[in-house]
Amino acid sequence: MPARVPNAALNQLRENAGLSQQELADALNNHAAQRHDQHPQITRKTISRWERGEVVWPQPFYRRLLAEYFDVAADELGFRKTGQPASPVVGVPTEPLMFPVAADQPDPRVEADQATWRATRAALGRNRQSLACLAEGLYPDFRVPGLEHSGVIAAPDWLPQKPIPLDRISLVLDPDAPQSAVSGTENATALLRPLLSSERRFRSYHAAVRDLAAPRLFENRLCFRTVALDWSVPTLRMSFGQMGFFDAIDTNEALAHEFATQHLTGETLVPRASWRRLPFRKLIGNPFDLTRRPVMGAVGTLTIRGGESPCVVLHQRDSDKVAGGGGMIHLLPAGIFQPSSVIPEAIAEDFSLWRNIQREYAEELLGHDEYDGSGKPIRYGQLEPFATMDQALADGRIRVWCLGLTLDALTLACDILTVAVFQPELYDQLFADAVDSNTEGTVPSRALPFEENTLTWLRDSQRLSPGAAAALELAWRHRIDLLR
Repeated sequence: MPARVPNAALNQLRENAGLSQQELADALNNHAAQRHDQHPQITRKTISRWERGEVVWPQPFYRRLLAEYFDVAADELGFRKTGQPASPVVGVPTEPLMFPVAADQPDPRVEADQATWRATRAALGRNRQSLACLAEGLYPDFRVPGLEHSGVIAAPDWLPQKPIPLDRISLVLDPDAPQSAVSGTENATALLRPLLSSERRFRSYHAAVRDLAAPRLFENRLCFRTVALDWSVPTLRMSFGQMGFFDAIDTNEALAHEFATQHLTGETLVPRASWRRLPFRKLIGNPFDLTRRPVMGAVGTLTIRGGESPCVVLHQRDSDKVAGGGGMIHLLPAGIFQPSSVIPEAIAEDFSLWRNIQREYAEELLGHDEYDGSGKPIRYGQLEPFATMDQALADGRIRVWCLGLTLDALTLACDILTVAVFQPELYDQLFADAVDSNTEGTVPSRALPFEENTLTWLRDSQRLSPGAAAALELAWRHRIDLLR
């Protein structure tokens, strides 16, 4: 018999995609079901036989699946045709057969896959901060001095040299901005989307969250999508398109899930981050390329009660209430950059970082109902606390700056970091009836002194979200300008 020749080309394609043999088998089964409505049940052993050269010329359908999945020509798969294959023995199939489960019976494979997915997502929620710090190691060139091991990454041109007064920044809205190249439904995310049935997987990560682990707040609202940033003087411009909230879940949370799958065993993290078996993160590539994926900006505001003894207030986010960032200490207020209503009049009025900040103060500190996009436009000049805030901003009792933009290394979620300094008497007046909890978590009963000891204690607690860590560090770095 001729010597067996391993299929190095197929092995290399799989290794470059960061997949194990079992993962490739699962991905091909999913691809066959979604694209061809076929259910071949390829196994790890099947892949192994191909790579070892035991099967030198698989059936045409399998060659087609591989070529489609890896996006290569069939002759790049490394198979070679060596004459007519021997006739198979009757009753002994050359490839595994599928025996479908009756529709009224639960499929153990589906139940097990969903249970594993839930367990990974739960562990992700308990270890977000640690995973973010670990993921930072994937991007050594984008660490921020002073924020090492915080989970924060940023492109150098995303952080201005000094805080920029909010009223100096021009915002541009382009509803026709091109769609991003990556949506989160690609083959690279197949193993991040659990089985929906014995025949197919969930089509998106948000659909799995909705059906298997829905938090209290989970709605696909209209959001402003960050598409360009220019901090050069005198431009100072941010450009946005539009996207849905679930678009971000399909990328940000899928990235976090993928990283947790490879870097978390139970509650134990591996010692060093690796790009191995992170095909979706590899597909996205440069995290600061705003054309690659839909980048939903969250406006996070460090609130400082000024005066002789400045202090800050922070927020403990609850994993059962929010889809991302649960279990960490975060900025208060913080919210997705989005309009209060889908009515065009509201979209035009709410395309403003200041309006977004105001609404989050009303919701998170004063307990107002969520401005969930279903109501009429807000009459800011006639309602409190908006009218008082507008007047205070005009006369200098509130001063607001933008500190720049950063990314959470785990999710690649974007934080538009701002800081608001309140005159003490105004702060006490506005927030005299502040709540101790809200729809996203709990609010500590007292503010924390804005001093170096506090910042050190918070960093050492290992509970700060990357966005909160960045805002505190950058504000402390520029405290003379902010508090004068």
